[in-house]
Order: sequence, then structure tokens, then C-alpha cells
Amino acid sequence: MDSRKRRLLIVLMTALLAGLTLIPGVGAQAQDGIVLSVAFPEFMRNILGEDTFAQFEVDNPGVRVNVVYSSMGSFFIASPTQSLTDHLDAVREFVSSADVLSVQSSTVSVEATRAGYFLDLSPLTTADPTLDVDDFVPALWQSFQWDGGVWALPVSTDVITVVFDPAAFDQAGLAYPNPAWTIDDFANAARKLTQTDSSGKITTPGLVTLGYTQYLLRALLGQGFYSVGSIPDAPSFSNPALETLLTTWVSLEQEGVFADFFVGDITDTPLRIFSSLGIGPRRGDNDTPPASSLLPGGVGGLEAQGFAVSSGTLYPEQAYNLAKYLTNHVQVANNPFGVAPARKSLNGVEPQTSGGDGGFFVGGRNFSPEDQAIIDAGIANGIPVAELRYGEYVANALSTMNANGLDARAALQQAEAIAVTHLQAAADRRGTTTILVATPLPEVVMQPGEIALNFGFLSFIRPTPHHEQWDQLMRDFAASDPQVGKVNMGMDFGSASEYAEQYDCFYLPYNAVPNLDQSKVLNLDPYLDADPTFDRNDVVGNALNLVQKDGRTWALPVTIQPEVLRYHANLFAETGVPAPENGWTIDQFNDALRTLKPTAADATPFVPRGAGGTYLLQLIAAYGAVPLDKRTDPPTVNLIDPSNVAAIQQVLDLARDGYISYSELARTEFNIKVGGETVDPIYTESLNGISVRVRVVEGNEGPDPYRMTTYPSGSQYSAVSYDMGTAYISATTQNADACYRWISAIARQPELFSAMPARRSFINDPAFVASQGADTVAIYNQFDALMASPNTINFQSPFAGDSNPGNFLVEFWMQRAFDHYVLQSADLNAELAQAQGYISAYQQCAANIAPFDAATQDRQAYLQQFADCAALVDSTVANLFGGPG
Repeated sequence: MDSRKRRLLIVLMTALLAGLTLIPGVGAQAQDGIVLSVAFPEFMRNILGEDTFAQFEVDNPGVRVNVVYSSMGSFFIASPTQSLTDHLDAVREFVSSADVLSVQSSTVSVEATRAGYFLDLSPLTTADPTLDVDDFVPALWQSFQWDGGVWALPVSTDVITVVFDPAAFDQAGLAYPNPAWTIDDFANAARKLTQTDSSGKITTPGLVTLGYTQYLLRALLGQGFYSVGSIPDAPSFSNPALETLLTTWVSLEQEGVFADFFVGDITDTPLRIFSSLGIGPRRGDNDTPPASSLLPGGVGGLEAQGFAVSSGTLYPEQAYNLAKYLTNHVQVANNPFGVAPARKSLNGVEPQTSGGDGGFFVGGRNFSPEDQAIIDAGIANGIPVAELRYGEYVANALSTMNANGLDARAALQQAEAIAVTHLQAAADRRGTTTILVATPLPEVVMQPGEIALNFGFLSFIRPTPHHEQWDQLMRDFAASDPQVGKVNMGMDFGSASEYAEQYDCFYLPYNAVPNLDQSKVLNLDPYLDADPTFDRNDVVGNALNLVQKDGRTWALPVTIQPEVLRYHANLFAETGVPAPENGWTIDQFNDALRTLKPTAADATPFVPRGAGGTYLLQLIAAYGAVPLDKRTDPPTVNLIDPSNVAAIQQVLDLARDGYISYSELARTEFNIKVGGETVDPIYTESLNGISVRVRVVEGNEGPDPYRMTTYPSGSQYSAVSYDMGTAYISATTQNADACYRWISAIARQPELFSAMPARRSFINDPAFVASQGADTVAIYNQFDALMASPNTINFQSPFAGDSNPGNFLVEFWMQRAFDHYVLQSADLNAELAQAQGYISAYQQCAANIAPFDAATQDRQAYLQQFADCAALVDSTVANLFGGPG
């Protein structure tokens, strides 16, 4: 599997084209009428303000900047080691999108620069007297330089270090990692830290590199994987020290104590190679935060961000000036992927967060003094990105050794030959490929009497899927609507109330109605009643009821985002398990688990990949119990009824016996698992566009072996869990009618959303069936029927709206009881009784808290009342609200 897709911080970078004739004062004589396009990842819409380029345009008269937001494909560009053709085709498409490109080190390949897709900036940097090279961190300045060229200007960086769990090291009696560690030290620690189940099967490897294998290899080796002194350089893997290192590494992988990836919550891994995102507090029963150390040799691995210039630009000097300008822009330098700016002069300078989401900025990420010292040292003594070139080929040699039984020398020779072949194939493209930067779309000219409709779109997925289709719909709507001349889409992170204050209308990927300040939005009933295209009976299940409050409808249901199960049809067939094509009973589900895992040593058949423990509640309901019922407010909780305890124990015993993969639930952060290089017989998936599905079966070729089905049903109850995507009209808008026409239009375009339409007529529309496939539509119809059944219990997902902001504590105490029973073999009855006592006392206290009044109350002070109630009944939860730990 492509290691780039495993990382949380992945994206864009590369460059090549030389021979420009320059004069001092680069770009001083700007040409009139120049429009420069700059490509940014879409989530940076909120970071870029209206004035981001104002000073640049003042300094460069006649030059205007046009921003292009890149699609998801620009992030997950295929690695050249996996498919050179796919990699170069994707890079070519990317560099054709704009003159200047926001890029990341994971896409900076020698193959792309040899192909001539990016402009060599070295003639421009050499001739520019205003460029202060000394202002850049040296390792970052060098990061995009090889073959005698400068392929991008760095703007920021993250740092890769050794991240570890001090509590696990203490328990194992191990000294903490330090920069003097060798491969033998890592091996010794990994063996002692590796976790096994009761049968001796490894459940958690001691060391997980999480796609950063080449960083640790490079640090341990102490030198690069390329020949020194030649231009262009060449891969060079003939190194006895490297052969010895790989031989040891493969033996540790085969032993199971080293792994490149981990299916599960990465915070459960005691030792890992990871970015700064892995450093921070962990709350719950284990509140010991992870610690970090520099890589061997006292270095940090750099993941740099920067700006490259397309070789297809018509304005190389102006494009270079824009790239240089952006490296000195504090707002841009504090982007979500970086932990520090590349320029020394910007270090410690706080960005202004007005007009954007400050939570995405580096300045919003706080580290302990110890961790900050490691980060600073890792950057100051960083391995430049350029030093990692050809590292993915070396990492692939490890896979070849494992898969084909080759020794290190043979595997490295094969990897080097492949690299050389790829470089030649890339160079051959240079003379046959023409890069043309796309012409910017003309600005929309508003006609007299037309309005600009300001639409807010909250998405947890960045970049937003289908953004090109969204752009087209906005243009088409404006062209056809008699009143609207332009639709402006904003994508800040914020609450429903904040969106209502900022936009005419807006879409949220959840149902905000239960906790909604109704004065902020309009009642939609008059619009729905007057709309001949809307039929209340067409809305699936009881979705319309869920957006109603006080007898009025406050939101338009747009999408349903159900939680489903995916099962491996081939494995089911091979083991004789009947495929649950039309659903299954809880007995059939139970039989399937036991058939798929005939012995204790076999793999766990059921792997939850979502957030929280909703999957457990759905299974418990199928066994005939509803210990937590959110159909009432506050939720009805009964954890001590003997029949409820029996149903809970039946499900939790499946986890204790290895039939269900179980991770600690009682935490304040969500833990979302994604698939790795394993074949899970059954796993959970929320159809909301957030989930990441990785094909690792059958070499990623052939039809997808996974099929969807619903959760099992019981004789008394069935259960579902889903979010809703909902649209609203602000109470303060002057364009309410136009807003309704717009939100109605988006609701009629289900292909814009990676989810189930909220209206069954759209589910079964032939065009939608053709785009989604008959199997998916069949599941949607099945889910619709379940939603409408009186015997179906709806368990809200962790992201659903809730009328009581403190209700999460009810689940916390219940889940902590589950954790203690499954993970610590505690007495279940005692744990549930204690949780019931905490919950009852807390609900009695919280019942005295008056509803929030935005006009007279501070939001934080209001929430503090729930924290006070919680701490009053259970002092151990104080740290959930910012206390110690």
C-alpha cells in the first residue's frame, strides 16, 4: 500500500525547468493585465483572507492573483514507487491548474522534476538581491534542492520524531528512547513492548512506523540513499551498512514486533515514528501523555510545505515573486500541516485569526516545554526533505524481502534498478510533454438588481469532496435564478448560531435542531408547504420529525449518514457463512463471528472503525436491551436491570473473547480506526464521506470483495445510528426566498454528498442508482425501512446534535464501566451499578440548570455548570474539563 496515503500529513510538491535569462530586481517591471493563479488546498479557504494578496498586488501593479482550490486528488498523488504513470499523470494535472502551487514534501519527487513539470527556481533565487536566504531554517531551505535546482520555496514544516508512551516503558522497565539509540535498542524495546492476547497472538506491535519507515532508516544509516557529487544524482543502494540494517529490520517485522502500519487507535501503540500530531495529552483511564525523542543521531525528520511554480507558467518572474511573498505571509506560514514557519523571522509571530478558523493554525497547538524543546531541536537539526529522496524505494525493498524471500542485497539491487528505470522514463517525458496552465475563469459580473447569496457549508472533510461539482452548481444556479447573480460559499468551522449570523443560509453535516436557538433561523414550514416539489411523506424514516421543535420545522433534511457494516463476501463464502444480503438476526451474526474465528489464534472477525461505542449499543439492542435510551430528554439510563446486564455482558464477552476488536472508549477525544494492510471479515463504516477505505485485498485488483449490510436485528429491537445533513435559512437574511430555492436545489443533487439522500424518491432516481450502484441503493432502502419501524432504536452518532451539552457524560460513565470489564476484568455488576449511581446523581444536578440564554449568559459559564455537576458526583472526571492530566 502507498505509504503516503497512510500519513495524516500528506500533499503537494516538485519542480523543473532551467535556462531563464534574468536581471537584478526580479519582477520589478510587472506587465499590465497579468492574472496569476495560485493553487491552495481547499481547506485553506478559511485561512486566506480577502486581503491576503493585497500587498502583493500593490507591490506588483497590473498583476492580479486568482486563487484555485485543489481537489482531493492533489493530496493523494500516487507514489512513483507504486505507479510511475499514475504519479506523473497526477502531477501533470496538478501543475496545469495554476502558476504557483502550494505543495508538500510528500509529492516532491525527483521523477516529477526530471519530467520537467516544475520550474527550476535557482536562476531566480540566485539573481534576486531581495531574497534573504539566511532568514530560512537551513535544513528547510535545502529541502527542495537537488540536481542543481531549487524546486520550491519552503513556507513551513512539521517534524518527525520518536513518540512513545512513558507508562508503557516504565511498566516494561525500559529506559526511554534517546538520540543514541541503535537498531538493536529499538529491537529490544519493541520486543518488550509488544502486546499479545491470551493465546499469545500479537495484538499490538512494539514499534509502528506509520508510513515513516524511510525517516527512521535514514536516521539510523546516517546518510542518504543517493550518489554524492554527480548532477543529476542517481540512487545508490549498494551499501553494506544498509544491507545489514534491512536484514535486521525484516527479521523484526517477521517476528511481529515491528510494523509499518497499525489497524486501530495509534495512541495504543507504545512506540511509534510520527509527526507532531502524535504529541499531546491523552485523557481517560490512561491520562499519561505521550513523550517524544529525536531520531537516532539527534535529528528530526522534516515534512516541509512550500510553494512551487509550474513549468507551464507564462509569467515566471511574477510567479516566483508571488511564491516568495507567500513564504513571508504569517497567515500562510501557520498552515494546518506545519508546526513552525520556515522563515526564522516568523517564528513566534501569531497569525490573525479573524475571518478564518484559528484552530487550524500552528499557534493554536500547545506543547509542553519538554515537547516544544524536542520539536525545536528536531527542526534545527532536521533531515532536509531532499535527503529522503529514493527512500521510498528502499522501504519497498523491505516489502520485497518479506513477500519474495529475497536477501537485502538482492532486494536493494532490484529496488535501485526500478528507480533508475523510473528516472529515465520520467526524463523521456520531458521532451514530449507540454504543460499549459489553465486559464482562470472570468469574474462574475453582477447585473443590476442581482444579489450575491452568501452560503455557509460546514464540512469535516477537507478538501471538500466534489468541489468542482459544487462550483458548477453555483454557477448554474446563478445563471438560471431570476434574483441571484452569484453564490459565495464559505467554509469556516463554527456553530449553527455562528453560521446563522454570518451567512444567508447554510448546511451542516449534523442535525443542530435539538440544541438550536430558534431565533437564529427561519421556520421552513411556509416554504415546504408552498413547494410543489417537496412531499413530506417522501422524507425517509422519521427524519423530518427530528428537525422539528415546538411544532415547527427548522431545517431541511438533505442527507442521511448511516452507520453500516461491511463484510468480506469472499471470506464468508470460503468459510460457509451465509451472506447477510438482506440483513441478519443477532443469532446469525453470533454464528458468523464464531465460524470466522474457529480458534483463539485466528484474527478478530469484527473491527469497529468508527468513533465511540455506538456499535456496542446497537448490538446490545439486538440482544433485547436498551440500557441507554436517547429518545427521552434527558436520556433514560438503566444499567442495573438484570435483563439489561445480561445483554450487555453477552456483547462485552464477545470483545473479551476476541470476537470484537475493542479499544478504550472512556476518553474525551474520538478514536477513529482506519483500515490498514489487513483483511477484516466485518467492520463498521459511517457513510458520511469521512471514512477512508483502503483496498489491500487481492493486490488492489479485481472487484471490491466487501459488501454492505445493516446491523443485526433481534426479536424485540433493531437498531440504527446515523447523522443527518441539514440546511437552514438565517433569520436575519434579506434573501430568504432565494435561500430556500438554493437549499432546495442542493437537496435535489444527492451526488454532491457522499451519503444517503434524505428523500426516498432521490434514492431510487435512475441517475442516482447508476452513480451509486444497485447494492448501495438497496442498503439505503433497507435503512429507510428500519428507520420507519416502531421497533427500531436510533442511537445518535457521536457527532449528532444534542439538546443537553452534558449528556456525553452519561455515555462516558457507562463506557468506563465497559472498559473496566473488558480491559481490566473488573466485576461487571459492580461497575454498572457505580456508573448508574454517578449518572442518576449527575442528572438530578443537571436538571436544575436552566436552558442557555444567549442574550444573558456566557457560553463557557453555562457549560461550566455541567462540569461542576459532574465533578460533584465523581471527582475523577475533573480532568475532563481542563484539570490536571
